[in-house]
Amino acid sequence: MIQQLAGARILVADDQSDVARTLCRPLHKAGARLRFVADGHTALQEIATRPFDLILIDMKMPPEEWGGLWLLGQLKDGGWRLPSLVLSGEGSKQQVIEALRLDATDWVLKDHAGEELLERCAKVLSDRHDQALTLAGNDLPSPLAHRFARYERTADPGKKAIEGLHTLEAIFRFAALLGLSTTPPAPLRGITAARLAAPSMGTWFDICTALAKLPGAGSDFMRMLAWLVPEGGDHRPVQELITVRNDFAHGRSAPSVSDAEQLDALLCRFAHRAASSWRADIAVPVSMTFDGTTYAVDALSLKGTDKPIPGTLPTRTSMITGQAFVVPHGAEPIPLAPWLLTHTPPGTHDVRCLQFDGLQRGNPANSGRTPFRYAKTDEGVDTPAVNHPDATEQTLSQWTAM
Repeated sequence: MIQQLAGARILVADDQSDVARTLCRPLHKAGARLRFVADGHTALQEIATRPFDLILIDMKMPPEEWGGLWLLGQLKDGGWRLPSLVLSGEGSKQQVIEALRLDATDWVLKDHAGEELLERCAKVLSDRHDQALTLAGNDLPSPLAHRFARYERTADPGKKAIEGLHTLEAIFRFAALLGLSTTPPAPLRGITAARLAAPSMGTWFDICTALAKLPGAGSDFMRMLAWLVPEGGDHRPVQELITVRNDFAHGRSAPSVSDAEQLDALLCRFAHRAASSWRADIAVPVSMTFDGTTYAVDALSLKGTDKPIPGTLPTRTSMITGQAFVVPHGAEPIPLAPWLLTHTPPGTHDVRCLQFDGLQRGNPANSGRTPFRYAKTDEGVDTPAVNHPDATEQTLSQWTAM
């Protein structure tokens, strides 16, 4: 289990920084990347801006807005599902009970942390990684959930590696489309019109890295990219897997056992981080009412692999019925069209997602109006024709480098 700590990003919230660093030395030696903060308020700011796999929380921090129980309450109310391990003192049984009620994952007596902390942290991360693919299939937006569910249920090792490469490409694509939807348009370095017209796995990843360098890049996009490649992180593991995908696609070689293991580790870590920290919703409005101040929108949530989930959301922004929106936690909805569209097959109430997949072949006479091509995100048998006024070559020109 200790190998789960290698590369794990752990946030340590403890106002006694010297004591915390001493207690966490074994975690550092095991390869964990540690970040220390002195109070709950700073911890919450860190969680909102950086990816973490686990939080260690000292129950002896100052109370109220800065304390451990306050931090756990904020995480629960804010929709975060990060595993947390609390450090408590002797005689703090009531605090531990309250922490567990606030969804803390486990606890360790601080006086015993020197002997127990390494093993307990490894156990928490190992358990979460074992659940990660299932959680991703249940809780992530449908375009990602379908891919993770398919990867998880594939048993044959050779086929599973190929499904894993498709899943990794689906992450790149969804993150890129989320970024294109939530970032002000600007030319993307290295992304030409020809590449966008027929995007490959490498193109999707290059779009993501180029978007991340733009001012005003969408915050939910930036978080999703960071779950795969944290800021300042090494891109080589991802680039190596793109090469593996290209070699397989061109008939040069199949993924090796080592490739499959590296891919599985990357997907499980992404699934864990995403299921723990994705707090937005992909919603499709069905109807809405307006009281003069706020819209009450009846919408379908595109989450997991089951049928869309009906619900109501308040917003100050009018939403177009039948169009997909990303609704960030505590923020106004943002349209995903023309990058992600929805389709309801005749005679059904199903809502299917369709994602941008380049330009249709065979340009029409009207230059600049070549329509988008779309790809299905589920296991339906067909990809229906859909239209949107901005789904044309002209829209791509805002993003392409000369």
